[in-house]
Amino acid sequence: MNNKKNFYICFVMSLMFITIPLVSIGYAALQTTLNISGDFVMLGKPTLYNVLKNAAREGTYAREYTGAHQDSMAGVGTEKIYHWFGSSVANGNAIQGKNNVLFAGQCWQMIRTTDTGGVKMIYNGEAENNQCLNTRGTHVGYASRTNQNLASNYWYGTDYTYDNVAKTFKVSGTTEQTTWNATTGPGLIGKYTCKLTSENGSCSTLYLVESYCDTSSAYVIPLNSNSNYSQFGTLQFNSGTNSPSYVGYMYNTRYSYSRKTMTNIESVLSYSSLGTTYWYANSATWGSPTANRYNLDNPYRVNSTTDYPNLVGKYTFENTNQTYTSAYVQYITAVNNTYFFYIQLGNQTGSTHDLSYYNYTYTYGDSFIDNGNGTYTIINQDESIPATIDRINWYTNYSNVGAGKYVCKNAVNDTCSDLWYLTETSSTTMTYIRVANVYKFAKGFTWDGNKYVLDNDTSVTFWNINDSTNKRSLNYAHYTCWNVTGECTTLSYIYYMYNSDIRIFFINLKNGKSVEDAINEMLYDSGVNTINSIMKSGVDAWYKHYLLENYDDYIEDTIFCNDRSIRSLYGWNPDGGSITAILVFKEYDITKDLSCVNTTDKFSVSNSSARLTYKVGLMSSPEMNILNNENARKTGQNYWLMSPDHFGENVFSRVMRYDGAMIYSFQVNSPYGVRPAISLIPEIEYTSGDGSMANPYVVDAPPV
Repeated sequence: MNNKKNFYICFVMSLMFITIPLVSIGYAALQTTLNISGDFVMLGKPTLYNVLKNAAREGTYAREYTGAHQDSMAGVGTEKIYHWFGSSVANGNAIQGKNNVLFAGQCWQMIRTTDTGGVKMIYNGEAENNQCLNTRGTHVGYASRTNQNLASNYWYGTDYTYDNVAKTFKVSGTTEQTTWNATTGPGLIGKYTCKLTSENGSCSTLYLVESYCDTSSAYVIPLNSNSNYSQFGTLQFNSGTNSPSYVGYMYNTRYSYSRKTMTNIESVLSYSSLGTTYWYANSATWGSPTANRYNLDNPYRVNSTTDYPNLVGKYTFENTNQTYTSAYVQYITAVNNTYFFYIQLGNQTGSTHDLSYYNYTYTYGDSFIDNGNGTYTIINQDESIPATIDRINWYTNYSNVGAGKYVCKNAVNDTCSDLWYLTETSSTTMTYIRVANVYKFAKGFTWDGNKYVLDNDTSVTFWNINDSTNKRSLNYAHYTCWNVTGECTTLSYIYYMYNSDIRIFFINLKNGKSVEDAINEMLYDSGVNTINSIMKSGVDAWYKHYLLENYDDYIEDTIFCNDRSIRSLYGWNPDGGSITAILVFKEYDITKDLSCVNTTDKFSVSNSSARLTYKVGLMSSPEMNILNNENARKTGQNYWLMSPDHFGENVFSRVMRYDGAMIYSFQVNSPYGVRPAISLIPEIEYTSGDGSMANPYVVDAPPV
């Protein structure tokens, strides 16, 4: 027998002869783990860190993390990181029966250890009978942020009490009675109110004053007793969606987008459902017998749906009253099995009231001549005569007038002052861009101290933006002054184009700033973390009420990563970025990377560039992804993570789906679950429990 192994076995057997009563040893000592594997023996204290460490060494439900990481602003710690890991559906379910913790009267789920030896946990609701079962009922928590009129003499408090039996709140702490206005409002932010004029009044909905709205109202976070057991209510992550800034757990400068729809729609025909109860006529007369109205001449009804094709060329009010008159009448140009298509004739003062006035003629061709006097003449490249189509014939012949054609409405000698470039046609409409909308675009600019001057590297026009054979793409010319001179005091940077209607999204720049300046100010500047997100305001208030006074000493100051690093700039890259693709952040493609590159994204109490008020935040998508299993993450509710996702028309951040799937991102102003995260200090030991929902680990952390 190996002498070393023999020594350890003898040592273990000798423990059987120690005469100290087991009661005096205590439960914690009994929880000391003893593993014998070949030549290795490990003895460990009953800490949550060792729970995960031992599980990782067993290799079934946990693993060691070996990637890049940083959990302390002081630098990378010396302890190894371990995390739960579900390699199968069964293992994922089993983890939810192994990672439950009871701390500060609340249920938690262990996710991973930190490199400083702490254990990072995610909130899992209020305990019931010291258990964390998934059959728990509702409890106190947030509802979505809203605004409330506070222009009355209400009582406010720095804290609140809750009656579990009556399910009502009262303000507490330092109280005051005041009326909200421009002067008092800022001082009431962070306080609670029942919106009552009695100091001792109670309410079923309490309001946390989140931020200033106007002189009579505030943005508030309501609290009630209807929150699902697994989370502390629901909140929006942030208030706005029109700037990349709003992915921040905190933010500051915002460049909000503007948009310009470059296309217009010509409604050629309208349509409506056919009916045998309507009255029709071969003609309609204006002003007789009823003055200033259209009147159907000898109206009739059709007997069946087989008569519908015969309605082409008829008039109707689409009304079941035979003597009905109106200032508008419908002329039917076409029918199908369900609808009739029509031109509406209306009361045009000083004009004729017959069909000829409304039967526009459209002239179309594949090119044009700019006459230099504000008019354009349509031509065809093969020198054939441009074709025309009347409005009454549109339904049956519109396919001849496709995208890429140039069109004049009611042209004279094929010439007009309002020339259209078609991008799409349908049985009832034309979508077009006006040729007259000519703008200069450029890759770069200079600032002369007073105005922007675009470089002379490119110039394009929106009317043929889709014609790549003879015009350069906007992917290489994002800057514009929206004029032909290329000079302006406010410069627009186009970052995104929605193709279906050529809707342009852009930010405006002033004082010589570039798009690079804007990105830095929104995401990376040293002063970027100034304003709390709605989520941070809510999480901070929760921590202050439940943990700050009695349990703060047991919680370590760790990093919560709000990783705003960009995976792909696309349209935000002035050197050549597709304006039909969205800006994507690192976690757009979800990783298992616990590193956090930017100092301004490392939220921590000890980080002056991203300073937390309290030692609390949210889990990131990599932290939840290393669980490797949907069943280990599911709660039955969608809940927010701390990781930005993308920005196009609106800004999105990561949300954990109700079933644990990591495929969701939502606009940051959407209300989803609030599950705060904390990290316990390494020294804390547990005194009982096996990690199951019915018997969670009870942390030895009495109120300070």
